[in-house]
This record gives sequence, C-alpha cells and structure tokens, in this order.
Amino acid sequence: MTHAPWGELSFASRLEWLDTNSRGFYAMGTPAGIRTRRYHGLLVGPAKPQAPQCVWVNAVEEEISFGGELHLLHAHQYAGVVVPKGYEAIAKFQATPCPTWLYRLGEASLEKELLLVENQPAVLLRYCCSENARMRLRPLVSGRHHHQLFSESVEAPFQTVYRGESVELRREDASLYFDGEFQHFQAAPDWYFRFEYAKEKNRGLDFREDLYTPGIFELDLPADTWVSFRISLAPPQDWSAREALNWREGKQARFPRPKNMDQRLANAARHFIFHRDSGPSVIAGYPWFTDWGRDTFISLPGLLLAQPNHADTCLAAQIIQQFLQLRSHGLIPNRITDDGSTPEYNSIDATLWMFIAIFYWREAGGDRNLFRDTFYPALIEILATLERGTLYAIHCDPSDGLLSAGTMETQLTWMDARVYGVPVTPRFGKAVEINALWYNALRLLTDWARELGDFPTEKHFGALANRTISGFTTLFWHEAGGYLFDVIRPGYRDTRIRPNQLFAISLPYPLVVRSKAEQILGVVEEYLLTPFGLRTLSPQDPQYKARYEGGPENRDGAYHQGTVWPWLFGPYMRACLRTRGRHAEEVNRCRKLLEPLLESLDEGCLEQIAEVYDADAPHRPGGTPAQAWSVAEIRWLLAKELRS
Repeated sequence: MTHAPWGELSFASRLEWLDTNSRGFYAMGTPAGIRTRRYHGLLVGPAKPQAPQCVWVNAVEEEISFGGELHLLHAHQYAGVVVPKGYEAIAKFQATPCPTWLYRLGEASLEKELLLVENQPAVLLRYCCSENARMRLRPLVSGRHHHQLFSESVEAPFQTVYRGESVELRREDASLYFDGEFQHFQAAPDWYFRFEYAKEKNRGLDFREDLYTPGIFELDLPADTWVSFRISLAPPQDWSAREALNWREGKQARFPRPKNMDQRLANAARHFIFHRDSGPSVIAGYPWFTDWGRDTFISLPGLLLAQPNHADTCLAAQIIQQFLQLRSHGLIPNRITDDGSTPEYNSIDATLWMFIAIFYWREAGGDRNLFRDTFYPALIEILATLERGTLYAIHCDPSDGLLSAGTMETQLTWMDARVYGVPVTPRFGKAVEINALWYNALRLLTDWARELGDFPTEKHFGALANRTISGFTTLFWHEAGGYLFDVIRPGYRDTRIRPNQLFAISLPYPLVVRSKAEQILGVVEEYLLTPFGLRTLSPQDPQYKARYEGGPENRDGAYHQGTVWPWLFGPYMRACLRTRGRHAEEVNRCRKLLEPLLESLDEGCLEQIAEVYDADAPHRPGGTPAQAWSVAEIRWLLAKELRS
C-alpha cells in the first residue's frame, strides 16, 4: 500500500493497525492517529497476572519543531471536528513488523516506529528526523478497563513522582514509568475532554471519554539518529540505544517482512499466541476476546500446525495440556476469564474440537509418549463422562448413540448469542455439528486405542461409534430438502438451512456418503456461500438478518441469523475437496473464492481478517477486526488443502 492516500482522513482513519508482545498486551489504533474505538491505545494489558486488560496509555500527542517551524503530528476526534490534522503529513504507513509512519514535513522527513517490547509490559516509541529537531510528547492516560470509558475526577488519577532519569505515574494498584532519551519533563497536569469514538457510536455504545495528562516530555532529535522513549508498567532499568535496537530486531524476527501470502498469514497468526504464567494460550480475537476453548481448538491447527516445526508443535502440546488440566465434569473450559476467576464450562463443542486438534497435532509429529501417558487417559475419561451424562443435560442417548446437550435456557454450541438473556438460536437437543464431532471423537479414540493395544477401550467406543453413525444416518437426513436437519429432538426437526451440516462431511471421519454430500454442497452453495465466507442462515428464512449493525441487541440478533463467518470457508472447502476430489479444477475454484477475503488484509485491520461480514453485499466487516479462527482456517486451507 505504498501509494495509498495516507494523508486523507477518510482513508487513514478507516483502517486499523495491531501490535502484540506475546504476553497478552496489545496496542491498536488507526494510521491517522485518531482513536475510533475505546480499545485503541498504545499500551493495553494486565497490570499483573490474572488482572483484567486495561488501557494504560490511550495516546501520545506529538509536536516537532525545527527551522523555526512547529508541526503537530497527532489528531483527535471531537464532536463534529478533527483537530489537529497531523495525518495530513503522513506519506507512508506500514503495519509490519511494527506500526511505522513516514511524515513529510516540508523538505524534511520524520520516521516513527511504535512497538510493544517482547516479554515486557512496555511500549517503545522511536523517532528519526532528517533535520536536527525538538520533539515534545504529551501522554494521555487513563488506566481503565478496556471495556469501559474514563471521566474527569476531582483528584488526579495518578500521583506524579520524579525518579532521577524517569518519571512515575503512581496509583494504588499500578504505576506507569516513562524513561528513555528525553531531556526534560515539564509537569503540566490537565484533563482533555469529550473525545469521541466513531466505531463505539456505531455499535450503539457509550462513545465519549475524558483523558488525563501529567505533562510534557521533551526530546532532542539529532539529524538522522534514532531516539527512543519508553512507557512501561515495570520499574525502569538501565537500557541503551543498542538495547532499543535489539527490541526492534526482536520484533522483526517475530514478524519478518512477508514475501508472499503464506508469510502474511503466518505473521497474522503469531499475534494470537500469547503466554500466561501458567503457559501458552490463544487469544480468540482482538481487541475484546480472551482465550476460549472452542476458538482455541478450531484455530490451533492453522495457527501452529499449518507449517509444522518442533517449537510450534511443542507449543500446541502445551496448550492442549493446559486445557486438559482445567477440565471439569468431562468438559474443558469454554472461556478462561482474564481476572483469574473460575473458568466457564458452558460449551459442548469446545471439548469435542480438542479431539480434532489432537488428531492434527499427531499428524504434525506430536510427541507420542506425551500422548500415551497424558492425553490418552484424559480423553478416555472425557468421552466416558459425556456418554453417561454431565453438566447442562449433556448425555449420549443409548437408543441411537447421538449426543444430546442443553435445555431451552442454554446455548452450548458455537451459535451462542443471547438477547436479553434469551438464546437467539436455541439449538438444544441433538445438533448436527455436535454429533459429527461426537462421532469423530469416538472414531479417533477407537483408532488410538487400537494403536496402543487397549482392546477394551477400542471395543467399547468402536461399538458406540457404529451406533452413532447408524442413528445419524437414520435421523438427520431431510429427504424433501436434500440436506441435513440442523437440530433434532423429540417431536422436532429443524429444517433451517445453516452451515453446521458441513461438518458431517469435512471432519476426518465423514458421516454422509458422496451422493448426499453433493446434494448438501449444492444447497449450501445456493443459499449460504458468499465471497467472504458462509452465511449462518438462508436468505429465504424469515429470521434472516442482512446486516450486522446497530446496538448490541441488533448485532447479537444477527450474529448467527445470516451474518457471514470467514472461518466457515474451512469446513466448506474441505467438504468440497473430499466430495468432488482434489483435482486441479476444484482446487483452483476454491483458491479463486478466497481472493476477496485475502484482499481484505489490506482493509479493515491491516494484515488481519475480521470475525464476521454482513450477510448481503456489500459485505462490510464487523465483530472483532482481528479473529483467530478467521486467520487460522484460511492459513490452513492455503498451506494444506489448496497447495498447487
């Protein structure tokens, strides 16, 4: 995007950038410098382990002077006006390996880099000007939860403490430290009022905020020399310009300049792997999700196993092991909370998706001894618990071998949205993708038992798998429609056309023979397929929602009622290749289908893929601007399924 109109507000404020440091911290904003979300900030993360995500540094105002001229580089959105207009000087922006701006200031130029420091709760700002210059930096801070907004208080939210060559902003639970190559700090505590966040306004949420500033830092910029300024939640330690360069080189090593689409998607994937004190995990999406079991195991193959190496395979094993250690009543957590409270277990498919992830982990060379000694006994316990029954009315129906889950009040599948506490898509009973996953878990465990010489386990779960596929074949086929029912329960067959039936074809062990699989694909392609993924409901359904927009109730009401999800390209294309054969014509057709979505890496959040898109054209992105399973499934397809 070298020739993009970066100096135009309509362009540079529409896009977003993302940086992470693999420790659960993120920085996010727009190339224009205008914050359009409450989540935009330069340092966002927990003050300590098991603390919530907080926006510590919302922005830094930048003024540079040389040759008797003053240039303002920042920009803020207030009611009906953007001031100042620093974006007009932006000549170029790039998001990789870290957000980098090039400003044209008359005959001079200024380059700026922003990067979260690896293994530190810190953000580093680096500047290099072509002329001798003076830079003035005014931080705007809040320290508030990233879901909330900040308002002026009677007392300053931080106490300013001078610490020799650094400045500390102190409060009871945390401190911010400012250090680096600044020459002077001018204390000038003040409030800035009524910033506006356009995306929050469009989402029907509170969108105005006040921010606090402690004062101004002044830096000398010798011509053609990089100068660094750091803001951290950890007490400062001595560091040099050489160490700042090492931090920059570390960022380059983690996110190398990509030469092709595979490398771009590999860079995108790395942002979602992070490390807690307890071990590695997966962020489901930026900026507002934490680590979810369902998202983790759908994403794990594409994030870590698409181009397998020993380090990534070991990381995947650690993630699997961590979730197994947290299992309860035969279930792994649906969501791990960011405040250290008890994990939530209200999901049936998270646990079953783990079996699929373990299958791909083994295919990628996973440690067979670790599997035999640690994973395998836990997997037997899990399936035995699900078979006899556990939380949320989850149990295997002995009459047909199918797995039933939930009640009218619960949402245990991935279509889990609620409005005013009421499920939007009630799918309790025997859901089609849950039973496809259940059957695959049974078959996989049978295979693994046979491999390990565990005859009793092989016999028991093999017989149950046979009963399950017989029950599925008898009960799920909708003859009049030529596709699978979405949910069945006594006296009820859900005939709505949804993408969930694809998992009966796309998983390692399919449940549908080829002729019926082709009929299903025909229905899916007629009603659900779009250039950005699959709709979650047929447009012919009276409950179909064409747009994912408006306030929380409207958006949640549309979430799985038509809204397009890119990650569903994964099961769709695997189903196509399995049913129609992996020949050149079908592979090329699928690759062609992905082109609009791949082009979106230059839109929205740069170098990322959004969570959802509108069901009708134009398919506008929505939800989280960077979603793990969106990236992971597309990366897996290109690396594994659609290789030329």
